[in-house]
Amino acid sequence: MSKIVYYAKNTAELLYQLKTNKGLEVVGGLTKVETQPEKAISVHGISDLCQIVKHERYIDIGPGATLSDILAMGKNHIPQVLYDALDCIANPIVRNIATIGGNICSPGQKLTSFASLMALDAKLEFKNQTETIPESILNFKGVPQGYILSNIKVPIVDEDLSIFRRIGPEHTITDQSASFAFIASTEKNTITNIRLAFAGPFTFRSKEFESSIVGEKLPLTHKEIEKILEQVKEEFRKAATDKMVSDVVCQQFFNLTRYSFEQLT
Repeated sequence: MSKIVYYAKNTAELLYQLKTNKGLEVVGGLTKVETQPEKAISVHGISDLCQIVKHERYIDIGPGATLSDILAMGKNHIPQVLYDALDCIANPIVRNIATIGGNICSPGQKLTSFASLMALDAKLEFKNQTETIPESILNFKGVPQGYILSNIKVPIVDEDLSIFRRIGPEHTITDQSASFAFIASTEKNTITNIRLAFAGPFTFRSKEFESSIVGEKLPLTHKEIEKILEQVKEEFRKAATDKMVSDVVCQQFFNLTRYSFEQLT
């Protein structure tokens, strides 16, 4: 059976088609051909779903904005951890087609932008014909039935240290792929904010752990880093229970966590 892709002129038409055409699924740039549904409708060309608007404390990004569109804002205008994540995805040709919404909503394995958006506390907005509902990306399991992802609200954070790393083979997504994001803010040799996020076979971010680190004095000693790492390991392994994650990926996450906190010594 051949696969069909529909296009809509605007959001209203997209929502109408989604409601009346049974089995229709919303897609972005269709760069992951292997996961293309039998019947799809693309956000490509719908102007209000492709807009990027920067405000004082956050950026509104439409799900149809391409990765290249976002990167074109420049390093000084979007959070570093997000810029680094998008910049390492595939190649410029793919980034010209791939959308941020597609990167977020791709089924199964979480893709490269996800950890950075988790660390930034991004908010997703879902829309149907009558209402818009917000949801933290930390709670995201999938687009609600009958809704579309209509906006990604990305906070602009004050940071003294920002680290993003992609785990796994280059230029492809496998079960060994994951992303790591770390953000730290300090004031008067004291940690005032920590964000630590992992996304791949499953997602991990512990606000309880992060809160326990706030107030720690700098520089961190080797002993203090080891204690922090043991705490992270315990929480991560608890979250990874029954998840399809390899020992290699786990160890890479722990190594990156250690490296990140060592930058605070």
